[in-house]
Amino acid sequence: MHLKLLVAAILSVLMVAAAHAQEGARAYFPVPAGTNDIEITGTFSHLGASGSSIDSATITPSYRRTFDLGGDAATFLIGLPLGKVSGTFNFPILGSVTQETDPAQGDLFIGGTIGLINAPALTPMAFAQYQPGFSMSAVGRVFMPTGAYDSTPPNLLNLGQNRWTVEAMLPMSYIMGTSLIDPNLTTFELIPTVQIFGDNNDPVGLAKVSSQAPLFGAEAHITHSFSPMVWASVDGFAAFGGETSIDGVKQNNGQQSLSAGATLGLTLSQSVALRLSYQQQVYSKTPDTTSRTFMATTAFLF
Repeated sequence: MHLKLLVAAILSVLMVAAAHAQEGARAYFPVPAGTNDIEITGTFSHLGASGSSIDSATITPSYRRTFDLGGDAATFLIGLPLGKVSGTFNFPILGSVTQETDPAQGDLFIGGTIGLINAPALTPMAFAQYQPGFSMSAVGRVFMPTGAYDSTPPNLLNLGQNRWTVEAMLPMSYIMGTSLIDPNLTTFELIPTVQIFGDNNDPVGLAKVSSQAPLFGAEAHITHSFSPMVWASVDGFAAFGGETSIDGVKQNNGQQSLSAGATLGLTLSQSVALRLSYQQQVYSKTPDTTSRTFMATTAFLF
């Protein structure tokens, strides 16, 4: 294999593993129409494959507003990750290479949500009295190639992806409780996801173009409130697909993986909440891959 394809191929294995971003437990829990939500999420991830590894640390501020759209609950979302990435790569020809990026911005994303089944827009009073049950919404997000990116050799790492990504989700939940503010609330959640990627016409590794097949995923959560201030969940994640191609050469690196984790949620006041979660890969069709992520999200509602 030519050197430029070898470098790109090793990086593409890690790109597949990193592509699917999880939403987390109670990420789409209902809130009253008119609610503004500013979230700050810290994400710390480790990915390993083929003797190489990438560690990333990002802080993602985002803004979400919930509003009434024809009687259904809808949201508008915008966010921008900021952070840095470091990695160690073991190439058969080049040997071990270690790199680290400067702090930089990632890809800006915008999106929205619309209720499909039993997801009405609720006033604060109606929210407190609403009898929960099954609900489903549709979510769409677009990630723009606005992040810091440099493919000039010998650079191997970037926070930006230099490509467009479209993500679609169908969050579903069954909520058990006397109301949405029941202190002993239990939820069963399922979020199927698909990501569709544009081509990167300036990939690292000196290749001319890299592409990626759609990546499908699903996450499931069982959550329970132990008091008005504390809830927790057990979490499961699955991903498959996403094979990459380098200059038209398929890399045979489609993902089939399962991850498990747990989440702790704390309601600190009527307007401030904290969510801590950890997940780790427990199965992959590629035996030498590893993945683990810790996330901490602080939400400010007003």
